[in-house]
Amino acid sequence: MKIGLYLTLGCTLLLPCCGWATTLRLATDVELLVLDGKKVSSFLLKGADGIELDNGPHQLVFRIEKNVRTNGREQRLYLSAPLVVSFDTKEISQVNFSLPRLENEKDSETFDNAPRLQLLDGSAVAIPMKMDVLAGKTPAQSTDYEVATRRYNKAEKVASMPQFAVVMADDSTLLSRTSELDSPARPSDTLTEQRLKYWFMQADKPTRERFLLWAKEHPSP
Repeated sequence: MKIGLYLTLGCTLLLPCCGWATTLRLATDVELLVLDGKKVSSFLLKGADGIELDNGPHQLVFRIEKNVRTNGREQRLYLSAPLVVSFDTKEISQVNFSLPRLENEKDSETFDNAPRLQLLDGSAVAIPMKMDVLAGKTPAQSTDYEVATRRYNKAEKVASMPQFAVVMADDSTLLSRTSELDSPARPSDTLTEQRLKYWFMQADKPTRERFLLWAKEHPSP
C-alpha cells in the first residue's frame, strides 16, 4: 500500500491545532508556482502527494503543464498562462484540482481563451473560489512569480488577496535587531526562543489563543 507523502509548510507551532486541517492534493498536470504569496520550490514538492495547509484563506498561483496532441499523431508540451485562484478552507479537509479536458490543440486553445477549472473538496463538492490570469505566457526563467503575485495582490484585482502582498523578510535577519521584540533578547534566550517570541507577537489574537491552548495541552516532557 502506498503511503501518501505530504509536505508541511509554515510554522507548525502557530497552526490551528484544535481546528480543521486541510490537505491540498497536488495534480500531476499542475505546476504550483506560488502559495500564499511565497514562491514554491519544485525541489521541495518532488515526491509529495499533497501539502498540508492551515484553515483559512489561501491563494495559489499555478499553470497547467501537459502533453497534447497536434493535428497529426505527434505531441507537444502545452503550458497555460499562470493562473491565480483564491479560496477559503473553512471546514474543508481536502482540496482537489478538477481540470477540463485538455487532450489536443483545440482543447488548449479553448482553455487559453477562457480558462476554467474547479477546486473540489473531499466529497467532490465545488469550493467557492475566485480565479484570474496572473500574466501572459512568458518563459518561466524570465518571470519572478513571487514578485508578479505581489504586484497582482496590490492591484486589487478579481482574485487579489492583499494580506499576501506583504514582503516577509527572513526571520534570522529580523531577529538580529532587538527592536523587533518588545524588549531586548536576554543572553540566555536561544535562537528558537527568540523566534517563538517574535512570531507570537506577529500573530493575531485568535492565533495566539490557539497557540497558548496547544502549549497547555502539550507540556514539556
